[in-house]
Amino acid sequence: MSFDTPQYALFLGLIALLHRLCPRRWRWALLLAGSLFFYACWSAPLTLVILGVIALTYACGLLIGRCTDQKRRRLCRAVAAAGCIGLLVWFKYFNFLAGALASIAGGAWEPLDILLPVGCSFYTFQAMSYVFDVYRGRIEPVRHFGHYALYIAFFPQLVAGPIERTNALLPQLISAAPASRGDVRAGIRLLLSGYFRKLVIADLAAPAVNRVFASGMPDGSAVLLALVLFSFQIYCDFAGYSEIAQGSAYLLGIRLRRNFDRPYLARTVRGFWRRWHMSLTAWFTDYVYIPLGGNRRGTGRQIIAVMAVFLLSGLWHGADWTFVLWGFLHGLLCVMEIMLRRRERTANDAAGVVQWLLTAALVLLSWLLFRAESLGQAAFLFGRLFQPWRLRDGMAQLGYDWAEAACLAAALCQLPLLDRLSRNRPVGRMTLFYLTVCTLLAWLLRAAAQGSSAFIYFQF
Repeated sequence: MSFDTPQYALFLGLIALLHRLCPRRWRWALLLAGSLFFYACWSAPLTLVILGVIALTYACGLLIGRCTDQKRRRLCRAVAAAGCIGLLVWFKYFNFLAGALASIAGGAWEPLDILLPVGCSFYTFQAMSYVFDVYRGRIEPVRHFGHYALYIAFFPQLVAGPIERTNALLPQLISAAPASRGDVRAGIRLLLSGYFRKLVIADLAAPAVNRVFASGMPDGSAVLLALVLFSFQIYCDFAGYSEIAQGSAYLLGIRLRRNFDRPYLARTVRGFWRRWHMSLTAWFTDYVYIPLGGNRRGTGRQIIAVMAVFLLSGLWHGADWTFVLWGFLHGLLCVMEIMLRRRERTANDAAGVVQWLLTAALVLLSWLLFRAESLGQAAFLFGRLFQPWRLRDGMAQLGYDWAEAACLAAALCQLPLLDRLSRNRPVGRMTLFYLTVCTLLAWLLRAAAQGSSAFIYFQF
């Protein structure tokens, strides 16, 4: 059951209605049952995987809270981490690691047909953060199994985040307060912004990107235009999902953290990561960067911590060398900024504009690695950028007619309005009506064309 289907709209409306009518003491049970049903719609057998993660980390959290012996506490933490990481290694990285080892040994590896559980990279990280925080004494272990299961499986943020922390989300789930009028209003605005980003912008940009990356000999201008479109596609796709998740939670009286904050306005790569997928950045900061020393033990230790974070972040996004190199490149750029003491300048500073242009160009080129299906394709397309351009041919290779191009250009012009919506800033009624009509039309057109493209981050 994907967010961009009529089935989800009916499901969300029904859950929101029942949540308001249900007695307060049983609202958590309603949300848990709804969340497990939501996940089972993806794959009923793989629901056992998330239940296994819930049971393991719940038990380890209780044991850590009860134990006074530090060795046993560390053992429980290690068991929980090993269980979660082991699950990721088997489902997500086994074929990648086995193929790499076989290549080193001079052999070949026939990949196994392993079905990746939807959202496992998100809910395992959320479960590990709970165990780590209990171990550090930041929170008390959760005694109620149902409450903890809901914290891990809460359906709006189950499949693709944001990755929440126990002390932020669990108290809201336990209190089970109904949504206020303000919550409902904010939720509808977030849903509208999220659906517009996904259905109107991301889905309209996706076909052109796919055509260029599938082309045998694209023009350099087509590659550049496809990268620009992909940068908007992945941003609107993932930010759209996050806003739909936020809006869905608001209708249940629950507030999730923001995951994006206009990342393409950043003037440094480090600033970009403070605005992009902020919940993942915060997770790696708290549980990898700081434990490795952060910026407290000298520049050398900081560089090691930064590179570790970005290599793991790249691998988290996908089991392929393209993602590893993508993470390495971002880590290297951040290290260069640290060495040069480069900081973001003010918006009205001319040097700040140059900083922004340089950062935007570097981030844009890095998306080539993220989108490419292999290192060979990435190298080939990068080389095409430096071949003589034939702009008319490049435009033709995108495959747009004039109406589609005009619609996409008009949709991209709405991004400032969408930012106002997502930040709960005032927007005129006519603007809301216009965005609603565009979103509904896009939804109907995509349904007539056999549905929209899947959310990109579902594969992670």
